[in-house]
Amino acid sequence: MAAMKPWIRIAAAGFALTACGKPVGLDAPVKPLQQIHVLVTGTVAVAGPVDAGDVDAGDVDAGDVDAGGVDAGSGPPRLRAALVWGLQWLPEPFCVLPPESPEAAAVIAAGCRESFGFIPNRAAADIPITPGVPATFDLYTLPAADVMVGDITARIAYASVIVYDDRNGNGVLDFRHPQRQRRGGEPINDTGGAPDAVYGASFISMTQPDRRVAFLEGDFSALRSVAFYPRVGCADPPKSFSILSAGGFSAAAALTSGLDGTIPPEDDPSACATATLDDTIVIPIPPQAPAALSQLACTTNDEGGVTYYRQAPTDALYDLTKWTWACASLPRIGTDAGAGSLAQQLVIASPPSDPCRSTLHYTLRGCNNDPFCASPSWPAPGTPVPSWWPCSTSP
Repeated sequence: MAAMKPWIRIAAAGFALTACGKPVGLDAPVKPLQQIHVLVTGTVAVAGPVDAGDVDAGDVDAGDVDAGGVDAGSGPPRLRAALVWGLQWLPEPFCVLPPESPEAAAVIAAGCRESFGFIPNRAAADIPITPGVPATFDLYTLPAADVMVGDITARIAYASVIVYDDRNGNGVLDFRHPQRQRRGGEPINDTGGAPDAVYGASFISMTQPDRRVAFLEGDFSALRSVAFYPRVGCADPPKSFSILSAGGFSAAAALTSGLDGTIPPEDDPSACATATLDDTIVIPIPPQAPAALSQLACTTNDEGGVTYYRQAPTDALYDLTKWTWACASLPRIGTDAGAGSLAQQLVIASPPSDPCRSTLHYTLRGCNNDPFCASPSWPAPGTPVPSWWPCSTSP
C-alpha cells in the first residue's frame, strides 16, 4: 500500500480529533509555566480626590480626562501588583555628577530620577492585591529576549513587584514616558488621565535592600562585568527562575567605582540570598503612596546615558521665572573631545505636573548627541547670541 500523503495524514488527524463532536483536549485548563507568590503588608488610607496638579493641561488632552476614567472621589485605592521586568539604563552625566551650584542641585532634585533606581521595561503579569492576603502571579511565558541583557550564550532578566493604585481602573500599570525628552517625530501614546500611584515595590533602587525575580540563561560568569543591576559580592544566581536578595550600596561608593571603571560591591554581603519561587516576596506599603516612588511607573525613551542637546532658540521658549533652571558646565571626557570653545549649557527641569521627571539641555553650539562635535549642527554662521540667553557665553 502506498504511503499516505502528508495532507491526507493531517486531514485524518483532524477528523479523529473532531469525530466525537468537539476537539479533544483544547478545552483543558492551561497550566502556568511558573508561579510567583507575593504578600503585601500594611494599611492603606482612604483615597482622597485626584489633585488637579496631577494632570498638566499642556501635556494631556482635556478629552483624555473623563469623569469615569479618573477616580476623583473618595474610596479605597484599587490596589494591584505588577511583575515588571527591568530596563538596562544609565543616568545622564548631569544627573549623576555632584552639582556645581545650588541652582544645579535644584534642577537635579526636580528633573532627574534616582540615578541607581529600578527602571521599568515591561510588565509580565498584573493582579489585584489585598493587604494581608497572599496572592500569586501566574507566568505563562519566559522573559522575551528584549528584556534580557547578554547574548544567546548567557543572558539575564530582573523583575520587581510593583504595588500601585490603578487610578484609571484599566487593570494595568500604565508606564509613562518623560514628555519633554522626546525627539522630533516620536509618538506620544501615554495613557491619559491621572497617573497610577505607586505604593511600594520589592526592588526600588540599588542603594536600598531589594528582592528581585531573576531569570538566567547560560553561564552567569560571562555577565559579571555587566552593569545591569549588579550584586557584587553575592553568589551567582542559578539558571532559570529564582528570587534574589541584596543589601544595596551607597551612591557615593557607586560614583567612586564608576570613576575607576568598576562595579561597587554590596555594603552588606550578608544580606545576599537566593531562594526558589516557592518563597514569598513580602512588600510592606505605607498608608499613603510615597511621592518618591512615582518614577517606578515611568520608563524611558531610550537606554539613557547620553544627553540630548538642543539649539538655544532665537526667542525665549520659557518664562524662566516659572521654571527650575540652572546654567551648568558641559561634561567633557578626555582631552580631545572636540574642537572650539563652548559656553555653559542651560538645563531646565520638568515641572511638578509632569508624571515623569526629565531635563532639557540647550547650548549655543553643538550637535544633538555631542556639544563638542567638530562640525556643529548649530548655530548658522553669523547667528548672534539670543538676547534672552541667561548663561555665560565665555568658555
